[in-house]
Amino acid sequence: MAPRVTSELFVAALVRNARAGGGFAYVTRRGNAQAGAIFVAFYAGGGSGYDLYQAAPPALSDEDTGRDTRRFHHARTLSDDAELRAMIDSEARFDPDFWLIEIENWNADAGELLPLVEGD
Repeated sequence: MAPRVTSELFVAALVRNARAGGGFAYVTRRGNAQAGAIFVAFYAGGGSGYDLYQAAPPALSDEDTGRDTRRFHHARTLSDDAELRAMIDSEARFDPDFWLIEIENWNADAGELLPLVEGD
């Protein structure tokens, strides 16, 4: 099996690809460079909140391909900045080494930027 791409490298590529696709992406919280969990919040615009994606459980990833199996799924929709900040605070108490990337003005499907599990 091929080695897993570090979280830092994955995030750098994600931010670059989002910007290249016309979105505005930035790292809100830096996590562990090697293996920090990654959360991606897409701002829906117009005050409609955020669609939050996080790593899918390993059982949902395709581990037979011999390649990096990092996949994401839609975790929940957050109604506003306050709810996003509350999620950050809650997650930080559980695991302080996570990454949070916020993406605005992304006019395409999240699946065009993130590798999603089937059915997401």
